[in-house]
Amino acid sequence: MTSHERPHIIFGTAAFGTGSPLAKIQDVETAAPIIATLQARNVTDVDTARAYPVGSPGAAERLLGELGVPTWANLSTKVNSWAPGTHTAEGIQQSVAQSLEALKTDKVDIMYLHAPDRLTPFEETCRAMDAEYRKGKFARFGISNYTADEVEEIVSICEKHGFVKPSVYQGRYNPIIRSGETQLFPVLRRHGISFYAYSPAAVGLFTGRLSQDPSQLAGSRWDDSTASGKIYHDAYYKPAVIAAAQTVADAGAAAGVSGHALALRWTIYHSALSREHGDAVLIGASSLSQLVQNLDAVDAGPLNEELARLVSNVGDLVGDEAAAYHV
Repeated sequence: MTSHERPHIIFGTAAFGTGSPLAKIQDVETAAPIIATLQARNVTDVDTARAYPVGSPGAAERLLGELGVPTWANLSTKVNSWAPGTHTAEGIQQSVAQSLEALKTDKVDIMYLHAPDRLTPFEETCRAMDAEYRKGKFARFGISNYTADEVEEIVSICEKHGFVKPSVYQGRYNPIIRSGETQLFPVLRRHGISFYAYSPAAVGLFTGRLSQDPSQLAGSRWDDSTASGKIYHDAYYKPAVIAAAQTVADAGAAAGVSGHALALRWTIYHSALSREHGDAVLIGASSLSQLVQNLDAVDAGPLNEELARLVSNVGDLVGDEAAAYHV
Protein backbone atom coordinates (compact mmCIF):
# COMPACT_ATOMS: atom_id res chain seq x y z
CA MET A 1 0.00 0.00 0.00
CA THR A 2 1.51 3.32 -1.05
CA SER A 3 2.21 6.20 1.31
CA HIS A 4 2.12 9.93 0.67
CA GLU A 5 3.76 13.07 1.97
CA ARG A 6 2.46 13.74 5.43
CA PRO A 7 -0.25 16.38 5.81
CA HIS A 8 0.13 19.31 8.17
CA ILE A 9 0.01 18.55 11.92
CA ILE A 10 -2.14 20.64 14.27
CA PHE A 11 -2.29 20.43 18.07
CA GLY A 12 -5.77 20.15 19.58
CA THR A 13 -6.52 21.48 23.06
CA ALA A 14 -9.74 19.76 24.15
CA ALA A 15 -7.93 18.64 27.34
CA PHE A 16 -6.96 22.20 28.36
CA GLY A 17 -8.82 24.18 31.02
CA THR A 18 -10.59 23.63 34.32
CA GLY A 19 -14.02 22.68 35.62
CA SER A 20 -14.42 19.47 33.64
CA PRO A 21 -13.37 15.82 34.14
CA LEU A 22 -11.87 16.03 30.64
CA ALA A 23 -9.62 18.96 31.60
CA LYS A 24 -6.26 17.30 32.24
CA ILE A 25 -4.02 20.31 31.55
CA GLN A 26 -5.38 22.81 34.03
CA ASP A 27 -2.80 25.52 34.68
CA VAL A 28 0.14 27.39 33.23
CA GLU A 29 2.67 25.27 35.12
CA THR A 30 1.34 22.03 33.63
CA ALA A 31 0.83 23.49 30.18
CA ALA A 32 4.17 25.31 29.81
CA PRO A 33 6.26 22.17 29.06
CA ILE A 34 3.68 21.10 26.50
CA ILE A 35 3.86 24.48 24.79
CA ALA A 36 7.67 24.37 24.87
CA THR A 37 7.62 20.91 23.26
CA LEU A 38 5.30 22.07 20.49
CA GLN A 39 7.61 24.98 19.74
CA ALA A 40 10.75 22.83 19.87
CA ARG A 41 9.23 20.33 17.45
CA ASN A 42 7.91 22.97 15.07
CA VAL A 43 4.19 22.43 15.65
CA THR A 44 2.96 25.95 15.05
CA ASP A 45 -0.78 25.43 14.53
CA VAL A 46 -3.04 25.15 17.58
CA ASP A 47 -6.77 24.38 17.58
CA THR A 48 -9.30 25.09 20.32
CA ALA A 49 -13.01 25.88 20.73
CA ARG A 50 -15.36 27.95 22.83
CA ALA A 51 -16.80 24.63 24.03
CA TYR A 52 -13.48 23.29 25.41
CA PRO A 53 -13.19 21.54 27.71
CA VAL A 54 -16.60 19.92 27.37
CA GLY A 55 -18.60 20.95 30.41
CA SER A 56 -16.65 24.15 31.08
CA PRO A 57 -16.90 26.38 28.00
CA GLY A 58 -14.22 29.02 27.58
CA ALA A 59 -11.73 27.58 30.05
CA ALA A 60 -9.38 26.25 27.36
CA GLU A 61 -9.34 29.59 25.56
CA ARG A 62 -8.57 31.44 28.80
CA LEU A 63 -5.62 29.16 29.54
CA LEU A 64 -4.26 29.54 26.01
CA GLY A 65 -4.56 33.29 26.39
CA GLU A 66 -2.66 33.21 29.67
CA LEU A 67 0.05 31.15 27.97
CA GLY A 68 0.41 33.71 25.19
CA VAL A 69 -0.20 31.10 22.50
CA PRO A 70 -1.62 33.65 20.02
CA THR A 71 1.75 35.45 20.02
CA TRP A 72 3.55 32.57 18.28
CA ALA A 73 1.00 30.06 16.94
CA ASN A 74 -1.51 30.00 14.12
CA LEU A 75 -4.46 29.70 16.48
CA SER A 76 -7.97 28.66 15.47
CA THR A 77 -11.16 28.36 17.50
CA LYS A 78 -14.85 27.54 17.10
CA VAL A 79 -18.03 29.40 18.00
CA ASN A 80 -20.70 28.14 20.38
CA SER A 81 -22.59 25.55 18.38
CA TRP A 82 -23.93 22.65 20.42
CA ALA A 83 -27.35 24.05 21.37
CA PRO A 84 -30.08 24.89 18.86
CA GLY A 85 -30.28 28.61 18.23
CA THR A 86 -26.63 29.45 18.90
CA HIS A 87 -25.87 30.49 15.32
CA THR A 88 -28.06 33.59 15.19
CA ALA A 89 -26.35 36.83 14.20
CA GLU A 90 -26.26 37.90 17.84
CA GLY A 91 -24.99 34.51 18.99
CA ILE A 92 -22.16 34.46 16.45
CA GLN A 93 -21.07 38.01 17.26
CA GLN A 94 -21.10 37.31 21.00
CA SER A 95 -19.21 34.02 20.71
CA VAL A 96 -16.50 35.51 18.49
CA ALA A 97 -16.05 38.43 20.90
CA GLN A 98 -15.85 36.12 23.93
CA SER A 99 -13.28 33.89 22.25
CA LEU A 100 -10.99 36.73 21.22
CA GLU A 101 -11.20 38.29 24.69
CA ALA A 102 -10.35 34.99 26.39
CA LEU A 103 -7.49 34.31 23.97
CA LYS A 104 -6.17 37.85 24.43
CA THR A 105 -5.94 38.47 20.71
CA ASP A 106 -7.66 40.55 18.06
CA LYS A 107 -7.74 37.86 15.38
CA VAL A 108 -7.44 34.10 14.86
CA ASP A 109 -6.53 32.07 11.81
CA ILE A 110 -9.70 29.97 11.41
CA MET A 111 -13.08 30.61 13.05
CA TYR A 112 -15.23 27.50 12.78
CA LEU A 113 -18.87 26.73 13.10
CA HIS A 114 -18.26 23.81 15.48
CA ALA A 115 -21.41 21.89 14.55
CA PRO A 116 -24.61 22.55 12.63
CA ASP A 117 -27.30 24.69 14.23
CA ARG A 118 -30.22 23.42 12.20
CA LEU A 119 -32.70 25.70 13.95
CA THR A 120 -31.15 28.94 12.69
CA PRO A 121 -31.31 29.51 8.91
CA PHE A 122 -27.90 28.91 7.34
CA GLU A 123 -28.16 32.22 5.49
CA GLU A 124 -28.33 34.14 8.78
CA THR A 125 -25.35 32.20 10.11
CA CYS A 126 -23.25 32.74 6.98
CA ARG A 127 -24.13 36.44 6.92
CA ALA A 128 -23.02 36.75 10.56
CA MET A 129 -19.74 34.94 9.90
CA ASP A 130 -19.12 37.16 6.88
CA ALA A 131 -19.67 40.26 9.02
CA GLU A 132 -17.10 39.09 11.58
CA TYR A 133 -14.67 38.19 8.80
CA ARG A 134 -14.95 41.68 7.31
CA LYS A 135 -14.22 43.15 10.74
CA GLY A 136 -10.90 41.30 10.61
CA LYS A 137 -11.73 38.86 13.42
CA PHE A 138 -10.40 35.81 11.54
CA ALA A 139 -8.48 34.98 8.38
CA ARG A 140 -10.39 31.87 7.29
CA PHE A 141 -13.94 30.58 7.69
CA GLY A 142 -14.19 26.94 8.77
CA ILE A 143 -17.03 24.48 9.26
CA SER A 144 -17.10 21.24 11.21
CA ASN A 145 -19.35 18.18 11.49
CA TYR A 146 -21.74 19.17 8.68
CA THR A 147 -23.11 16.74 6.10
CA ALA A 148 -21.92 16.96 2.50
CA ASP A 149 -25.33 18.31 1.44
CA GLU A 150 -25.07 21.02 4.09
CA VAL A 151 -21.61 21.95 2.82
CA GLU A 152 -23.08 22.39 -0.66
CA GLU A 153 -25.87 24.53 0.78
CA ILE A 154 -23.47 26.76 2.72
CA VAL A 155 -21.20 27.27 -0.29
CA SER A 156 -24.21 28.10 -2.48
CA ILE A 157 -25.46 30.68 0.03
CA CYS A 158 -22.04 32.29 0.29
CA GLU A 159 -21.60 32.46 -3.47
CA LYS A 160 -25.08 33.89 -3.99
CA HIS A 161 -24.58 36.72 -1.49
CA GLY A 162 -20.87 37.35 -1.89
CA PHE A 163 -20.06 36.11 1.62
CA VAL A 164 -16.69 34.69 2.57
CA LYS A 165 -16.78 30.98 1.72
CA PRO A 166 -15.56 28.18 3.99
CA SER A 167 -12.07 27.02 3.08
CA VAL A 168 -11.57 24.39 5.81
CA TYR A 169 -13.73 21.49 7.02
CA GLN A 170 -12.86 19.73 10.27
CA GLY A 171 -14.30 16.25 10.67
CA ARG A 172 -13.90 12.79 12.14
CA TYR A 173 -11.61 10.55 10.13
CA ASN A 174 -9.61 7.46 11.08
CA PRO A 175 -9.33 3.77 10.08
CA ILE A 176 -12.85 3.15 11.46
CA ILE A 177 -14.70 6.25 10.24
CA ARG A 178 -14.09 6.52 6.49
CA SER A 179 -17.45 7.30 4.91
CA GLY A 180 -16.22 10.84 4.29
CA GLU A 181 -13.88 9.50 1.59
CA THR A 182 -16.80 8.85 -0.76
CA GLN A 183 -19.55 11.09 0.62
CA LEU A 184 -17.71 14.27 1.66
CA PHE A 185 -14.26 14.52 0.09
CA PRO A 186 -15.50 14.90 -3.52
CA VAL A 187 -17.61 17.89 -2.42
CA LEU A 188 -14.70 19.47 -0.58
CA ARG A 189 -12.32 18.96 -3.51
CA ARG A 190 -14.80 20.49 -5.92
CA HIS A 191 -15.04 23.64 -3.81
CA GLY A 192 -11.38 23.91 -2.82
CA ILE A 193 -12.04 23.17 0.85
CA SER A 194 -9.26 21.48 2.85
CA PHE A 195 -10.08 18.65 5.26
CA TYR A 196 -8.69 18.66 8.80
CA ALA A 197 -9.05 15.26 10.49
CA TYR A 198 -9.82 15.07 14.18
CA SER A 199 -9.83 11.81 16.17
CA PRO A 200 -7.23 10.36 13.74
CA ALA A 201 -6.66 7.41 16.08
CA ALA A 202 -10.25 7.20 17.36
CA VAL A 203 -9.63 8.69 20.84
CA GLY A 204 -7.54 5.77 22.05
CA LEU A 205 -9.72 2.98 20.69
CA PHE A 206 -6.74 1.17 19.15
CA THR A 207 -4.87 0.79 22.44
CA GLY A 208 -6.81 -2.43 22.97
CA ARG A 209 -7.70 -1.39 26.51
CA LEU A 210 -11.39 -0.59 26.00
CA SER A 211 -13.46 -2.88 28.20
CA GLN A 212 -16.49 -4.59 26.69
CA ASP A 213 -18.03 -4.58 30.18
CA PRO A 214 -20.25 -1.46 30.34
CA SER A 215 -19.92 -1.32 34.12
CA GLN A 216 -16.23 -0.49 33.69
CA LEU A 217 -16.89 2.69 31.69
CA ALA A 218 -18.08 5.00 34.49
CA GLY A 219 -15.86 8.04 34.80
CA SER A 220 -13.92 7.26 31.62
CA ARG A 221 -14.01 9.08 28.29
CA TRP A 222 -16.46 6.39 27.14
CA ASP A 223 -19.01 7.11 29.89
CA ASP A 224 -22.21 7.86 27.98
CA SER A 225 -23.68 9.81 30.89
CA THR A 226 -21.47 12.74 29.82
CA ALA A 227 -21.90 14.83 26.66
CA SER A 228 -18.56 13.91 25.10
CA GLY A 229 -18.71 10.35 26.41
CA LYS A 230 -21.99 9.80 24.61
CA ILE A 231 -20.43 10.95 21.33
CA TYR A 232 -17.51 8.53 21.74
CA HIS A 233 -19.73 5.73 23.04
CA ASP A 234 -22.20 6.02 20.18
CA ALA A 235 -19.41 6.17 17.59
CA TYR A 236 -17.17 3.36 18.78
CA TYR A 237 -18.67 1.24 21.55
CA LYS A 238 -19.91 -1.57 19.32
CA PRO A 239 -18.73 -5.20 19.30
CA ALA A 240 -17.54 -5.19 15.67
CA VAL A 241 -15.69 -1.89 16.14
CA ILE A 242 -13.96 -2.98 19.34
CA ALA A 243 -13.01 -6.33 17.77
CA ALA A 244 -11.60 -4.65 14.66
CA ALA A 245 -9.56 -2.24 16.77
CA GLN A 246 -8.21 -5.17 18.76
CA THR A 247 -6.77 -6.72 15.60
CA VAL A 248 -4.73 -3.55 15.12
CA ALA A 249 -3.64 -3.53 18.77
CA ASP A 250 -2.56 -7.18 18.48
CA ALA A 251 -0.64 -6.54 15.25
CA GLY A 252 1.07 -3.60 16.88
CA ALA A 253 2.07 -5.65 19.89
CA ALA A 254 3.60 -8.27 17.61
CA ALA A 255 5.52 -5.56 15.74
CA GLY A 256 6.67 -3.75 18.86
CA VAL A 257 4.56 -0.64 18.30
CA SER A 258 1.30 0.49 19.90
CA GLY A 259 -2.01 0.04 18.11
CA HIS A 260 -2.63 3.74 18.73
CA ALA A 261 0.56 4.64 16.84
CA LEU A 262 -0.39 2.32 13.96
CA ALA A 263 -3.78 4.00 13.57
CA LEU A 264 -2.29 7.49 13.80
CA ARG A 265 0.43 6.75 11.26
CA TRP A 266 -2.08 5.17 8.87
CA THR A 267 -4.27 8.28 8.97
CA ILE A 268 -1.28 10.55 8.42
CA TYR A 269 0.60 8.60 5.75
CA HIS A 270 -1.72 6.07 4.06
CA SER A 271 -5.24 7.52 4.06
CA ALA A 272 -7.10 9.63 1.51
CA LEU A 273 -5.74 12.86 3.01
CA SER A 274 -3.68 15.01 0.68
CA ARG A 275 -1.11 17.68 1.44
CA GLU A 276 -1.71 18.96 -2.08
CA HIS A 277 -5.25 19.89 -1.06
CA GLY A 278 -4.10 21.48 2.19
CA ASP A 279 -5.37 18.66 4.41
CA ALA A 280 -4.18 18.34 8.00
CA VAL A 281 -4.36 16.03 11.03
CA LEU A 282 -5.12 17.12 14.58
CA ILE A 283 -3.34 15.39 17.42
CA GLY A 284 -4.13 15.99 21.07
CA ALA A 285 -2.63 15.05 24.41
CA SER A 286 -3.68 14.98 28.04
CA SER A 287 -0.08 15.04 29.32
CA LEU A 288 3.43 15.90 28.20
CA SER A 289 4.39 12.24 27.88
CA GLN A 290 1.37 11.55 25.67
CA LEU A 291 2.26 14.49 23.44
CA VAL A 292 5.81 13.22 23.02
CA GLN A 293 4.51 9.73 22.18
CA ASN A 294 2.15 11.14 19.55
CA LEU A 295 4.81 13.34 17.98
CA ASP A 296 7.25 10.43 17.97
CA ALA A 297 4.64 8.34 16.16
CA VAL A 298 4.22 11.09 13.57
CA ASP A 299 7.98 11.30 13.07
CA ALA A 300 8.28 7.50 12.71
CA GLY A 301 6.92 7.85 9.19
CA PRO A 302 4.88 5.48 7.01
CA LEU A 303 4.05 1.92 8.01
CA ASN A 304 5.40 -1.09 6.19
CA GLU A 305 3.21 -2.59 3.48
CA GLU A 306 1.79 -5.38 5.65
CA LEU A 307 0.81 -3.18 8.58
CA ALA A 308 -0.59 -0.43 6.37
CA ARG A 309 -2.83 -2.93 4.60
CA LEU A 310 -3.97 -4.50 7.87
CA VAL A 311 -5.01 -1.13 9.31
CA SER A 312 -6.67 -0.11 6.06
CA ASN A 313 -8.79 -3.28 6.09
CA VAL A 314 -10.24 -2.46 9.51
CA GLY A 315 -13.06 -0.55 7.85
CA ASP A 316 -14.18 -3.72 6.06
CA LEU A 317 -14.33 -5.58 9.39
CA VAL A 318 -16.58 -2.91 10.88
CA GLY A 319 -18.98 -2.60 7.95
CA ASP A 320 -22.24 -0.82 8.70
CA GLU A 321 -21.33 -0.31 12.36
CA ALA A 322 -18.94 2.51 11.44
CA ALA A 323 -20.12 5.92 12.61
CA ALA A 324 -20.77 8.79 10.21
CA TYR A 325 -18.21 11.51 9.55
CA HIS A 326 -20.75 14.16 10.65
CA VAL A 327 -23.06 14.74 13.61
